[in-house]
Amino acid sequence: MTQQQGGKAMRLSLDDSGQRFIIRGFTAQSVRLNDRELTEPFLLTPERLIERVPVANLSELDASHSALLQSDQPEVVLIGTGSQTRWGAASVQAALLQQGIGVEFMDTGAACRTYTVLASELRRVALLIFF
Repeated sequence: MTQQQGGKAMRLSLDDSGQRFIIRGFTAQSVRLNDRELTEPFLLTPERLIERVPVANLSELDASHSALLQSDQPEVVLIGTGSQTRWGAASVQAALLQQGIGVEFMDTGAACRTYTVLASELRRVALLIFF
């Protein structure tokens, strides 16, 4: 995986055994998933990729989107917020926590790295990325 950090690229790798979607790299403007470069907000779980999510940026994310985030019954939802950590609406956290689902807001690089680790451990995790 490649990450741009302070002008440097970072590569992460993971044993591909059994995983359908592998994050190969990321920058502030894109995430490389398998052999595709994604530059628009997306939702990823170990089972599927939703490339066109119905929310364009973090400020639009609200409790009405919680069904989308819960669709594959994750234990935790990671929300990548771009080059810096930003927090979304408290209603999103409340809606997920009421269902017993953890939620973490973090910069996109940290979200991608955390997703990679949790998915490799066969954890039920969802990753929502904003650029």
